[in-house]
Amino acid sequence: MSASRWRAFGVLLLLVLSACRAAPASVGPSVDPYALAYRYAPILLHGAASDQDFPTRVDFDGDWVSNNNWENQPQGDLRAFVYYAVMETETHWFVFYSIFHPRDYTPEPCPTSRGCHENDLESLHLAILKDGTPDGRLQAMTTLAHGDLYLYTATPEVQGGYLKVQGPVQVEDGRPVVYIESYGHGIYGHPIPLEPSHVRYRVGEEAQRPSGISGEATYQLLDIYDTLWARRHSIGPGKTFDRPFRYWGRRLPAAFDGDTFGEDKANTPWGYIQGRGWRLHRGDWFLDPARAWAYHARFSGPFSFRYRFHPYRADLGLP
Repeated sequence: MSASRWRAFGVLLLLVLSACRAAPASVGPSVDPYALAYRYAPILLHGAASDQDFPTRVDFDGDWVSNNNWENQPQGDLRAFVYYAVMETETHWFVFYSIFHPRDYTPEPCPTSRGCHENDLESLHLAILKDGTPDGRLQAMTTLAHGDLYLYTATPEVQGGYLKVQGPVQVEDGRPVVYIESYGHGIYGHPIPLEPSHVRYRVGEEAQRPSGISGEATYQLLDIYDTLWARRHSIGPGKTFDRPFRYWGRRLPAAFDGDTFGEDKANTPWGYIQGRGWRLHRGDWFLDPARAWAYHARFSGPFSFRYRFHPYRADLGLP
């Protein structure tokens, strides 16, 4: 083969390899994502001292401006919602849930406590093995509480990795149970004091506002892709998000825009920096869950890094 033909062949090979690397990480889910998220939607035992502890949606006040949420909290629609996302590899489904509050606050007056800020988004993540059954089998859960991730296991096939196992996943009616703090809203998979009272939330077809700081209510699921992700380009003061960062060269917002008791303090689902160690990038907990899970824990059974369905990576042009 002549030198010119070798060069042409080399260029063609590079183009093919580049196309393969940029292939979307989404060929279609093997299950209905909403049905799977609903199936495993957690039971929330949510500490409550006031209606500031009622989880709701980011646009609870009728707009997508995030730096007015502290001011609008008292008169906003505080019906209960939980955000979700589903990603899939050849061996697992990863289901991510995020819980939003307009205020993160303290028992002490906020002007002097230095512990308050506008907007709050805490999250939890489930690893579900595709074992041939319609819903798979829950293997592990990580939860976020402020600056830390906590690992809980549902099977001996999963052991601690970068994260230490905190205990077993508590399950009720096939759903994980989580405990959420009053005031700061950190999420745990083990019992914590829920003071001065708590509300018990279950997923349902109706989003309800609790009648008080004790009792029960149902929450509705909202797809992160159609809500928060769809507004990821709304970045800057007076918009939905702020504090942009680069994820593999792609510009994304790390935080919700906020200006009360601190600037931009609440992370987006794809903006967390927790649990990175020295192997993970900011955002991997959401945007590369297989890689994050393989670092956070050790799976003795089958575990694939190849995504079958990950619309967020597909939108970013990542494999």
